[in-house]
Amino acid sequence: MDVAVLVGGCSPEHDVSLASASQVLQHLDRSRWRVWPVLLARDGTWLPVRQPLRVGETWSATDRDRMMPAMRPGRAIDWLLDEANIRVAFPVLHGPFGEDGTVQGLLELSGIPFVGSGCAASAVAMDKLRTRQVYRAAGIAIADSYEPTLPFDQVEGKAEFAAMQRTIGTPAYAKVDASGSTVGVQRIATETDMVEFLDTFRHRFRRWFAEQGVVGEEITVAVLGNTGRNPRALPPIGIYPVDDDWFTHDAKYRPGATEEIIPPRGLSAAMLKEVQQIAVRCHQLLVCDGLSRTDMIVTEAGPIVLETNTIPGLTSNSLFPRAAAAAGMSFPALMDRLLELALERPSLVGVSQPASVPARADESSQQAEAES
Repeated sequence: MDVAVLVGGCSPEHDVSLASASQVLQHLDRSRWRVWPVLLARDGTWLPVRQPLRVGETWSATDRDRMMPAMRPGRAIDWLLDEANIRVAFPVLHGPFGEDGTVQGLLELSGIPFVGSGCAASAVAMDKLRTRQVYRAAGIAIADSYEPTLPFDQVEGKAEFAAMQRTIGTPAYAKVDASGSTVGVQRIATETDMVEFLDTFRHRFRRWFAEQGVVGEEITVAVLGNTGRNPRALPPIGIYPVDDDWFTHDAKYRPGATEEIIPPRGLSAAMLKEVQQIAVRCHQLLVCDGLSRTDMIVTEAGPIVLETNTIPGLTSNSLFPRAAAAAGMSFPALMDRLLELALERPSLVGVSQPASVPARADESSQQAEAES
């Protein structure tokens, strides 16, 4: 079955997407899936490969000779459907214009099943303020926050710091509304920190807010499955930065900068079960499909949810594949399962779906033997 792997994008997390896609392309089972990488360039154009990858063949975003000329997204979708006969898509995209429902909406309109959550779930989960509204309404414990009333481009650092300090105190964590990989997150302890944050991000994002600093054990819990179809939580992971006071962008992606422990230190069996239940509930409240990863801090009073990611990183150092491995699932098996879940998504039933999911190589052999 032909699968388009969407890579890159025009968000600040373009390079993280390339790193994730490198692992995805390496581990997709070529006996089941005919793989067509599609580069989403920083300028918003799409560049599909001219031919699917052969078994053992690698792909690089710099090898433009192997790609079609740059196309607008709609034209690229038409080419993938008409010329490449794509039957399913695998968005390996992080951040705005990739993880936020934009690409998902285009795929839904085109009738293409795809890995991960649909347009609405992706959009809500990407917007941290809207996610907080969903969780607050459902009684999920979240950190206290300061939410400014003035537009981002009109706020003034001194006044905002004073208002934030009166509301939630310091230290706090200022965050832009729609980003990931800790891009647009800054620890605020002084007025200077606030001014720096506002000056850096005021013309790049629409909204911001600040969350009260929460003391406890930082963990993350991955969930695999479609909403309403018994999604399951994978083993929780404890996050322990070595050199930083908190889980910064550098701590996430620099090898050796963070200890990631399964199971987390100091959590009882009962607490491990509780955080898994919370992660599954968050997954279903947002109506996530395929995969998600919910970040929390476990305080003395109980778990506090920070956010839910609908396309968590899939690099060699990423937390979701590590959780899957701890559950006994290899990277190739995880890729297979995610594509199977894409083809099972209830919202796409009746929309030009493939007749069946391709069998694994060993399953094909067994079927042939049975028929003979």
